[in-house]
Amino acid sequence: MEKTRDFIKQQYQRGFTLLEAVITVSIMGILAAVVTPTYLETQNEAKLVMSKTNVSQMSQGIINLYLGSLFESESDVWPAEPADHKMTHQWAESTILYDGRTVAQLYSSSKIIYNPYENPFLYYLLPKTEHEGKGFRIDDPDTGISQTFRP
Repeated sequence: MEKTRDFIKQQYQRGFTLLEAVITVSIMGILAAVVTPTYLETQNEAKLVMSKTNVSQMSQGIINLYLGSLFESESDVWPAEPADHKMTHQWAESTILYDGRTVAQLYSSSKIIYNPYENPFLYYLLPKTEHEGKGFRIDDPDTGISQTFRP
């Protein structure tokens, strides 16, 4: 009976040995070293895709403005260029377009979006050239994504 009690006591007092703990921690360290760069790379790729999508959305709002102006025979409909080129919420809400709307109202949420790093996009008016009409360019200063439109 006493042997059985000692055996049961011994079974409940078992734990991890130092070797088992070292091996477990080593395996976790190796997994972390392998997975972390992949995770960071995936995050950067996601921000690039998000930036491309946002630049495209911003451009599409201004292109729609231009296309709408064709039916009304308006010319020079591009939003005024901000002094610092930054498409901030303040600029979008204070810049009045030819049809009385603000730049912010070109978008469904009635506000412009920022890049994935929460910085404003840059907006440049492009002058008329010998072969192309006036247009605009939107740049993301953090990712290098850029989109140009000239009719």
